[in-house]
Amino acid sequence: MQHQNRYASSILTAIATLALAGVASAGQDNWTEIQPEINACVEAVGQHANYSDATRVRHAVVGVKERTVGYRLTIETAIYTDRGDVPSREYATSCIVNGNHAPMQFAIIETSAGA
Repeated sequence: MQHQNRYASSILTAIATLALAGVASAGQDNWTEIQPEINACVEAVGQHANYSDATRVRHAVVGVKERTVGYRLTIETAIYTDRGDVPSREYATSCIVNGNHAPMQFAIIETSAGA
């Protein structure tokens, strides 16, 4: 069962990353240069957020700040289930990352209990 949940989580993370790439490039042309950082943070979100019963996961990069080494990204994540158009869970994440490496600093909080 644990293996199946990890597999499903990996698939959802991959789908969310692809969706995020479109959102990031649509909002900021220069964000394509930091796609490895975005991917690393989204992967870390996937390791900490509760994706159980998720049918769709939406990550939105809402802040990018260049640092001496890497970037500080602020990401909002919404978890949707088949129970409606309102997210069942939402998370706010702050992530300091350089390249596609694991984040140097990572903080995530659940911001709503859902519908």
